[in-house]
Amino acid sequence: MKSLSKAVAVASLLSAGIMSAQVANAEVSFNAAGTSNYMWRGDTQTANGSAISGGADYSHESGAAAGVWTSNVAGDTEIDYYVSYGAEVGAVSLSAGVISYDYNADTADFVEFNVGAGFADASVTYSVKIDDGDSTKDNDDAAYISLGYGLSLAEDVSLDLALGQTINASKASSSADKYDYLAAVTKSLPDFDFTLAIANKEDGENEMFVAVSKSF
Repeated sequence: MKSLSKAVAVASLLSAGIMSAQVANAEVSFNAAGTSNYMWRGDTQTANGSAISGGADYSHESGAAAGVWTSNVAGDTEIDYYVSYGAEVGAVSLSAGVISYDYNADTADFVEFNVGAGFADASVTYSVKIDDGDSTKDNDDAAYISLGYGLSLAEDVSLDLALGQTINASKASSSADKYDYLAAVTKSLPDFDFTLAIANKEDGENEMFVAVSKSF
């Protein structure tokens, strides 16, 4: 779901509008969500329209994990596949993995390598593009770095904050690196989670959206 590190909650919020938590002690879990706007790294993926998504994750007690996630996007369908490995080193959680983004429009496909680290309520993730449909290969090393912080506001209410930067590595482009941010409040209910979030868009405007998710 456009995130390899389960420790980085906001990475999923930037992706599908909501992070679906894994079922405790389960090797296989499933998730489904609906959002009023699919925002990712400061850009709407649905032309400011709604999206329905779902996925499945497999996790092993060794720290290895794999999964698949899909969503509608503007004029297309997105399917993401990932494999990752995570470990605890003292109070620090570490993860690394690869994620493939697959679209019906093959020229939009790309692959990212991701590493992440988390400590207490804070996290950092670095993703670098290692392959895409660009025949010139100018953008294959484009990168993204994000900082996340999550905290509990009440027994079943949480706040997630994220700040990200897209590093423009194109040899043919002079456009500046792009920053994005997101703030989201999630209320956990017995049958689903409800999230209200605000993110900045590429045009500088703020976008507020809502999401409902369920994991099982």
